[in-house]
Amino acid sequence: TRRSFVITTCTSFVSVASISNIASPPANALDSITQNETGATSASSDLYLARPMGPSSKDGGNQITRPSAPIEYLLPATRVGVYIYQLLALTEELDALTQQIAQNEATADANKTTPSKNKTRRKLDDLFTNPPVFILSSDPSPSRKDPYNNLPPIVGELVTATQKQKQRQQNSISVGLAPQFFEVGELIGERRAWDRIVKAETARENASEVRRAFNIYTTNLNFNPEKYVYSGSAEKKKRMIREDKMPTAVDVIRSDLDARDLYRNMVQTKLED
Repeated sequence: TRRSFVITTCTSFVSVASISNIASPPANALDSITQNETGATSASSDLYLARPMGPSSKDGGNQITRPSAPIEYLLPATRVGVYIYQLLALTEELDALTQQIAQNEATADANKTTPSKNKTRRKLDDLFTNPPVFILSSDPSPSRKDPYNNLPPIVGELVTATQKQKQRQQNSISVGLAPQFFEVGELIGERRAWDRIVKAETARENASEVRRAFNIYTTNLNFNPEKYVYSGSAEKKKRMIREDKMPTAVDVIRSDLDARDLYRNMVQTKLED
C-alpha cells in the first residue's frame, strides 16, 4: 500500500506542479479529526486554543484560510517526504521478508525468499548511502524578512520604536519616558541577536538539505497579521481578556512557526540517526 502511495504521490505531484492554477484546500479541512490504525484520535486543530490564519481573501469574504505559500516553495519539502516514504516502504518490505524467512526456516521456501531479502536490503542501503538531491538550482531560497524593513542601524530601531509607541497609544497604553528612551537600545540589541540567529541558521542549512527544504516553505508562509482563529470557550476568552492574557496575532504566528521548527528538527534528527 505504501509503495503504491509513493508512486501515486510522485506522479500526481509532478502533474500538479505543472499546473499554475492550484486549488487551495477546503476551510473545513482545518477542523477535521483523523484516527490512526489503532482507533486513537490524533491531535487536530480543534485542540489548539488559537490557530493562525492565511491572508484575507481579495473579495473581502470571511472564509477562513490556512497559512500557505506558493507551490514552488513546497517542492523541496515534498521531495524529502517522498524519500521518507520510500525508506519506510523498503523497511517494511525487509521486515516482512525477514519474518517470512524465519517462519519457513525449516523448508525450501526460505532459500527462495533470501535473494529477495538481499535485493531489498541493497536498495535500502543504496537509498541511505546515496540520498536524492532535495534542493535544485531552480528552487527558491529561505526568506527571512528583516524586522527593521532593511533600514540601516539606528534608523530602523528609531522607526520601529515610533511604530510601537503609536500602537500603545491606539491601545490606550501609557509608559513613562524612561522606558521609551531605553527602548531604542533594546531594539539595537535585538537586531544584533537576530543577525546572529540568521547567520547560525544559514550555516545549519548549508550542512543539511533536509533542514533547508523545510525552511524554504516555513519562511515563505503567508499569515494574516491581524486575525487568528480562537477555539476556546467564550467564558475563557472573557477571563483571558480581563487578565490581559489574550494572545495577539503575532504571538499565535510565532507559536505556529515554533511548532513547525520543532517538527523539522524531529524529522532531521530521525533521518540522521
